[in-house]
Amino acid sequence: MHANSLTPDLMVEDVQATVDWYERVFDAEVAATLPSDADANYFWAQVMIDDSPLMIQDRESLERKLPVLEGAPVGGSVALYVDVDDAQALYDDLEAADVEIVNSPHETEFGWRQFAVTDCNGYVLWFGEKLETERTEDIGRQRRIYHEHLTDEGAGRQGDTRGPPPANDSEHWG
Repeated sequence: MHANSLTPDLMVEDVQATVDWYERVFDAEVAATLPSDADANYFWAQVMIDDSPLMIQDRESLERKLPVLEGAPVGGSVALYVDVDDAQALYDDLEAADVEIVNSPHETEFGWRQFAVTDCNGYVLWFGEKLETERTEDIGRQRRIYHEHLTDEGAGRQGDTRGPPPANDSEHWG
């Protein structure tokens, strides 16, 4: 098997309100809806935020397809991590749009600027920008296991220069 992509499908109570929120806050574009009639109330939509897809589906439709989700809370314990080019500028835009900030911008011990917000359903959107500092060179090398098939030494992904972790594994970044 080869995974071509991984696209979140967020369960929501109101698809249109959620689409409107993502269009307003992130300038998202609607890529597809079900039903396809633009005048109909749709139960599923896919929006694109730049090159990143996000599916939004109403509770009833998603519970019908995946009964294991019946009664599950909307929002909650999922955080969507978004790698961005300019975290501070995005933060300033989101703050001006009155988006709920749940974690203010800060520089991490591993050389990233991060912050988090919640969307209109309570889903956490966590943003990070890799800063050009000495600390970013060693990100993820400590307390992280790199399996041979995912490093240059193995038969997997090309261009992964992170290599195996060093003997000192006293730090953990995430």
